[in-house]
Amino acid sequence: MNTDRRKFIQTLAATTLGVKVVDAQPVQDTKAKNIIYICLDGGMSHIDSFDPKTDKEVAGDTTAIPTAGDFQIGHRLPKLAKVMDKAAVIRSLTSKTGAHRQAQYLNRTSFKQLATITHPSLGSWVSHLSNRDTTIPDFVLVSGASSHPGSGFLPKIKSPLPIVDPKSGVRNSSADAKLLERMDLLRQVNSKIESPIASQYNDFYDNTVRFLESEDLDLFDLSKESAQNKERYGNTRLGQGLLLAKRLVQGDVRFIEVNNGGWDTHTENFEKLDTKLKEVDDAVSALVTDLESEGLLDSTLIAIVTEFGRTPKINVNTGRDHYPQAYSTLLIGAGINGGVAVGETNGQATKVIADPYTITDVNATIAHLAGLDLERSHFSPTGRPFRVADYGKIITGALS
Repeated sequence: MNTDRRKFIQTLAATTLGVKVVDAQPVQDTKAKNIIYICLDGGMSHIDSFDPKTDKEVAGDTTAIPTAGDFQIGHRLPKLAKVMDKAAVIRSLTSKTGAHRQAQYLNRTSFKQLATITHPSLGSWVSHLSNRDTTIPDFVLVSGASSHPGSGFLPKIKSPLPIVDPKSGVRNSSADAKLLERMDLLRQVNSKIESPIASQYNDFYDNTVRFLESEDLDLFDLSKESAQNKERYGNTRLGQGLLLAKRLVQGDVRFIEVNNGGWDTHTENFEKLDTKLKEVDDAVSALVTDLESEGLLDSTLIAIVTEFGRTPKINVNTGRDHYPQAYSTLLIGAGINGGVAVGETNGQATKVIADPYTITDVNATIAHLAGLDLERSHFSPTGRPFRVADYGKIITGALS
C-alpha cells in the first residue's frame, strides 16, 4: 500500500468511525538501545550548573571548575566534572514557556499543552514504535506526577509503568487469585464492547498479569543492591531512582524517565543548590561510571532536562526566578560527541548568542538516536497528523 493511500484510510477511519489508527514501525539505525530521561522539575539554574559565568553579579557564589571535557561547569558538580568527556552540554536552549506545568508538558511531549488533545510522551513514542514483544514494560516512569501525559492518544498499553517510590519497587506486585479474578471479569466485560479502546484495555490487562507473574519483578527490587552501592548513588529519591534505572537498563527496558522536583529556587537559591546539585552530582556520576564499567554506556543515552533556567539577576531573597530565554541540558553516552559544549549564551547568561535550540530539538535528537523516523506522520483519533518530537531538528553538534 502506498503512503498516500495509507494516510487516506487512516484519516477516514479516524474521522468517520472514531477508530484510533496509530501503527508501529520498525526502528531504524539505533545507537541508543536504552534511554534514561531525567527531568529536574522546577527549573534548574543554568548559571549554577552547566553554564557558569565570571560576572560576580550574575554568578553569585558559584565558581567554574574544569572538567574532563572541553568546558567548565559549576563547582557544586565535582564528581560529574570527571565524566564530562562522555557528555555534550547544550547551553543554548530557549523557550517561550515560563510556567511549570505547561513547560513540563512540553518537555515530555514536544508539543504545547492543549485542552482538546493529550499528546504522547517521548517514552510512549519510543515504546510504541519499538514494537517489541517483551514481558517487562518498555517504558517505566519513576517518581512521576499525576499530571504526566502518559501515552496520550497512543494505545493504553503504551502507558508507562509507574514507580511512585524507587525504594518500594512495584507495589501490590503479586498476581494473586483475587487480582486474576478481577482481571478476568474486566476482560469479559470489555470483550462484549465493540470498541478499539476496549481491546486495548484487554491487551493492557493481559500484559499486566504476564509481567506480575514473571521474574522481571526482581529488577525493581533495590534490596538486592549492596548498602555501599546505594550510598554511592545517594540516599535520595533521585539517587535511588537512578540506581533503579541502571537495573532496568540491565534488564533492557528501552525508556526510563526519572522525575525529581525541588528546583524552583525563588528563595535561597545557593543554599538549596548545595543540596540539590549534590544529589545530581552523586547520582549521575555513579550511574555513568557503572554503565561504563558494565559495557552499557555506549548503548545507553542519558538526558538531563529541565523546563527553563533561572534569572541572571539574583533577587532580594537570594533567589533566582523563572527564565525561559536561556538554559542548558546535558546528553551523555550513546551516540554523543563527548566533551563538547554546543551553543552559547552571552557573558550575563541573559540570551542565546549562538546556535539556539529548543526542547523539541533535544527530544528529536533523542528520538533520532533511538532509531525513530522523525519525518513519518502518525494520526490521532481525530485524524490529525503528528510527528514524533513535532518538527524538532537534530542537534548534530552533539552527535559523534
